[in-house]
Amino acid sequence: MEIKTFDELFMRRCIELSQLSVDAGDAPFGSLIAIEDKLLVEGLNDYKTKVTEHAEIVALNKAHQALGSSDLSACTLYTSCEPCPMCSFMIREFKIKRVVFALHSPHMGGYSKWSILEDEKLGNIQPFFAKAPIVLPGYLEHEAKSVMDKTVFGQFFGK
Repeated sequence: MEIKTFDELFMRRCIELSQLSVDAGDAPFGSLIAIEDKLLVEGLNDYKTKVTEHAEIVALNKAHQALGSSDLSACTLYTSCEPCPMCSFMIREFKIKRVVFALHSPHMGGYSKWSILEDEKLGNIQPFFAKAPIVLPGYLEHEAKSVMDKTVFGQFFGK
């Protein structure tokens, strides 16, 4: 997968967002959505408020509002940790073109544990899902792990 010039900037911001989430007393996850080099929205984990408010879902819902559409096929989702199965299905339903994540999630990953993000058969279920997004896994993983390791979640994530 091709690394784009702005991937590092956006991933570093996701890692900052994960620290902001920790500072707010929540789990260490941050996500954002961009269209090429233009930041569209950011999402902090809000699990304490509502269990389904993972950073990716918060960002997806904000992008839906900002664009007035559930077709986010022009967008890239960046996230500090591999999306879980719930988030991965939402990514597929919102038709995200590209997913860039830092930490692998060997126990809950929608890419490495369950192949939801790369399941080509889901793309055949029209109009609900699009083809599988391009995935760049493990991008700036070490930097994201430094935030994760300061929390109780650290033992469950990364290689």
